[in-house]
Amino acid sequence: MDLHRIQLKFYLNPPGHLSPEEVFRAFSTWIPQTPDQTLIDVADYSHLPDGPLTVLVGHQANYILDHTDKRLGLLYARKQPLEAGLRQALAEALKACRRLEEEPELSGRISFAGGEFLLLANDRLRAPNTETTRQALAPHLDPVLARMYGSAHLDFDRDPDLRQRFNLSVRANASFAVADLLHHLEAPA
Repeated sequence: MDLHRIQLKFYLNPPGHLSPEEVFRAFSTWIPQTPDQTLIDVADYSHLPDGPLTVLVGHQANYILDHTDKRLGLLYARKQPLEAGLRQALAEALKACRRLEEEPELSGRISFAGGEFLLLANDRLRAPNTETTRQALAPHLDPVLARMYGSAHLDFDRDPDLRQRFNLSVRANASFAVADLLHHLEAPA
Protein backbone atom coordinates (compact mmCIF):
# COMPACT_ATOMS: atom_id res chain seq x y z
CA MET A 1 0.00 0.00 0.00
CA ASP A 2 1.57 3.28 -1.15
CA LEU A 3 0.56 5.49 1.73
CA HIS A 4 2.78 8.17 3.23
CA ARG A 5 0.34 10.69 4.69
CA ILE A 6 0.21 8.81 7.96
CA GLN A 7 -0.59 10.39 11.30
CA LEU A 8 0.35 8.69 14.56
CA LYS A 9 -0.79 9.87 17.97
CA PHE A 10 0.76 8.73 21.23
CA TYR A 11 -1.07 9.74 24.39
CA LEU A 12 0.30 11.16 27.61
CA ASN A 13 0.31 8.88 30.61
CA PRO A 14 -2.04 10.21 33.28
CA PRO A 15 -1.76 12.51 35.13
CA GLY A 16 0.69 14.04 32.66
CA HIS A 17 -0.05 17.52 31.52
CA LEU A 18 1.61 19.65 28.89
CA SER A 19 0.62 23.23 28.38
CA PRO A 20 0.61 24.64 24.86
CA GLU A 21 3.11 27.29 26.04
CA GLU A 22 5.58 24.66 27.31
CA VAL A 23 5.39 22.75 24.05
CA PHE A 24 5.66 25.97 22.03
CA ARG A 25 8.96 26.75 23.80
CA ALA A 26 10.23 23.18 23.34
CA PHE A 27 9.26 23.03 19.66
CA SER A 28 10.94 26.40 19.07
CA THR A 29 14.26 24.92 20.20
CA TRP A 30 13.84 21.95 17.85
CA ILE A 31 13.95 24.15 14.73
CA PRO A 32 17.69 25.00 14.92
CA GLN A 33 18.64 21.76 16.72
CA THR A 34 17.27 19.21 14.23
CA PRO A 35 19.72 19.00 11.32
CA ASP A 36 18.14 15.90 9.72
CA GLN A 37 14.77 17.62 9.10
CA THR A 38 13.54 20.92 7.73
CA LEU A 39 11.50 22.41 10.55
CA ILE A 40 9.97 25.76 9.67
CA ASP A 41 7.78 27.39 12.31
CA VAL A 42 5.70 26.90 15.45
CA ALA A 43 2.04 27.94 15.59
CA ASP A 44 -0.29 28.33 18.56
CA TYR A 45 -3.81 26.95 18.04
CA SER A 46 -4.72 26.76 21.72
CA HIS A 47 -7.74 28.99 21.09
CA LEU A 48 -9.49 26.03 19.43
CA PRO A 49 -11.69 24.07 21.85
CA ASP A 50 -10.84 20.55 20.59
CA GLY A 51 -8.04 20.16 18.14
CA PRO A 52 -4.39 20.90 17.67
CA LEU A 53 -2.95 23.11 20.40
CA THR A 54 0.63 23.69 19.27
CA VAL A 55 1.99 22.82 15.83
CA LEU A 56 5.61 22.51 14.75
CA VAL A 57 5.46 22.81 10.96
CA GLY A 58 8.06 20.90 9.00
CA HIS A 59 8.71 19.98 5.39
CA GLN A 60 8.74 16.22 6.02
CA ALA A 61 6.27 16.14 8.92
CA ASN A 62 4.38 18.23 11.44
CA TYR A 63 4.55 17.63 15.19
CA ILE A 64 1.39 18.55 17.07
CA LEU A 65 0.36 18.77 20.69
CA ASP A 66 -3.16 17.49 20.05
CA HIS A 67 -6.41 17.32 21.98
CA THR A 68 -8.74 16.42 19.08
CA ASP A 69 -10.23 13.31 20.68
CA LYS A 70 -10.30 14.94 24.13
CA ARG A 71 -7.07 13.12 25.03
CA LEU A 72 -3.80 14.98 25.15
CA GLY A 73 -1.00 13.53 23.08
CA LEU A 74 1.66 14.06 20.47
CA LEU A 75 0.48 13.68 16.88
CA TYR A 76 3.13 13.01 14.25
CA ALA A 77 1.75 13.95 10.82
CA ARG A 78 3.92 12.64 7.99
CA LYS A 79 3.72 14.57 4.71
CA GLN A 80 6.55 13.10 2.58
CA PRO A 81 7.29 9.48 1.58
CA LEU A 82 9.58 7.36 3.75
CA GLU A 83 11.97 4.65 2.64
CA ALA A 84 10.99 2.32 5.47
CA GLY A 85 7.30 3.24 5.51
CA LEU A 86 5.34 2.59 8.68
CA ARG A 87 8.35 1.40 10.67
CA GLN A 88 10.16 4.65 10.02
CA ALA A 89 7.03 6.76 10.70
CA LEU A 90 6.50 5.01 14.03
CA ALA A 91 10.17 5.46 14.91
CA GLU A 92 9.99 9.19 14.11
CA ALA A 93 6.85 9.58 16.23
CA LEU A 94 8.44 7.72 19.14
CA LYS A 95 11.62 9.82 18.85
CA ALA A 96 9.52 12.97 19.14
CA CYS A 97 7.72 11.60 22.21
CA ARG A 98 11.06 10.67 23.76
CA ARG A 99 12.48 14.08 22.93
CA LEU A 100 9.59 15.80 24.74
CA GLU A 101 10.00 13.45 27.72
CA GLU A 102 13.66 14.51 27.92
CA GLU A 103 13.13 18.25 27.49
CA PRO A 104 14.86 19.92 30.46
CA GLU A 105 11.78 21.96 31.34
CA LEU A 106 9.56 18.85 31.22
CA SER A 107 11.99 16.15 32.34
CA GLY A 108 10.50 13.76 34.85
CA ARG A 109 7.05 15.37 34.66
CA ILE A 110 5.62 13.60 31.63
CA SER A 111 5.75 10.29 29.86
CA PHE A 112 3.91 8.86 26.91
CA ALA A 113 1.88 5.65 26.96
CA GLY A 114 3.69 3.43 24.50
CA GLY A 115 1.11 0.69 24.82
CA GLU A 116 -1.49 2.63 22.87
CA PHE A 117 -1.53 4.78 19.76
CA LEU A 118 -3.85 5.99 17.05
CA LEU A 119 -3.04 5.61 13.36
CA LEU A 120 -4.81 7.87 10.87
CA ALA A 121 -4.47 7.87 7.09
CA ASN A 122 -4.70 11.42 5.84
CA ASP A 123 -5.52 10.28 2.31
CA ARG A 124 -9.19 9.52 1.70
CA LEU A 125 -8.60 8.55 -1.93
CA ARG A 126 -5.94 5.89 -1.30
CA ALA A 127 -7.19 4.87 2.12
CA PRO A 128 -10.95 5.18 2.56
CA ASN A 129 -12.25 4.31 6.00
CA THR A 130 -13.15 0.71 5.15
CA GLU A 131 -12.20 -2.78 6.24
CA THR A 132 -10.60 -3.23 2.81
CA THR A 133 -8.08 -0.54 3.73
CA ARG A 134 -7.38 -2.32 7.03
CA GLN A 135 -6.75 -5.56 5.17
CA ALA A 136 -4.47 -3.83 2.65
CA LEU A 137 -2.54 -2.16 5.48
CA ALA A 138 -2.15 -5.34 7.57
CA PRO A 139 0.84 -6.85 5.67
CA HIS A 140 2.73 -3.57 6.19
CA LEU A 141 1.62 -2.83 9.75
CA ASP A 142 1.50 -6.25 11.42
CA PRO A 143 5.25 -7.06 11.11
CA VAL A 144 6.12 -3.62 12.50
CA LEU A 145 3.77 -4.10 15.44
CA ALA A 146 5.24 -7.55 16.11
CA ARG A 147 8.69 -5.97 16.16
CA MET A 148 7.55 -3.19 18.51
CA TYR A 149 5.43 -5.21 20.92
CA GLY A 150 6.85 -8.72 20.64
CA SER A 151 4.35 -11.31 21.84
CA ALA A 152 2.05 -8.84 23.64
CA HIS A 153 -1.60 -9.21 22.73
CA LEU A 154 -2.89 -6.27 20.68
CA ASP A 155 -6.45 -5.03 20.33
CA PHE A 156 -7.55 -3.01 17.32
CA ASP A 157 -10.51 -0.66 17.10
CA ARG A 158 -11.71 1.34 14.12
CA ASP A 159 -14.49 3.88 13.89
CA PRO A 160 -16.30 2.63 10.76
CA ASP A 161 -18.02 5.96 10.03
CA LEU A 162 -17.29 6.51 6.33
CA ARG A 163 -17.21 10.27 6.90
CA GLN A 164 -14.08 9.81 9.03
CA ARG A 165 -10.55 9.28 7.77
CA PHE A 166 -9.21 5.76 8.05
CA ASN A 167 -8.39 5.28 11.71
CA LEU A 168 -7.04 2.42 13.74
CA SER A 169 -6.58 2.44 17.48
CA VAL A 170 -3.89 -0.02 18.62
CA ARG A 171 -3.72 -1.13 22.28
CA ALA A 172 -1.32 -3.58 23.87
CA ASN A 173 -2.30 -5.62 26.92
CA ALA A 174 0.79 -4.34 28.74
CA SER A 175 2.55 -1.05 29.42
CA PHE A 176 5.47 -0.02 27.25
CA ALA A 177 7.88 2.89 27.58
CA VAL A 178 8.42 4.75 24.31
CA ALA A 179 12.20 4.34 24.74
CA ASP A 180 11.77 0.53 24.74
CA LEU A 181 9.52 0.58 21.69
CA LEU A 182 11.99 2.77 19.85
CA HIS A 183 14.81 0.39 20.77
CA HIS A 184 12.79 -2.56 19.40
CA LEU A 185 12.13 -0.75 16.12
CA GLU A 186 15.73 0.34 15.61
CA ALA A 187 17.36 -2.97 16.61
CA PRO A 188 18.73 -5.02 13.72
CA ALA A 189 16.18 -7.54 12.48
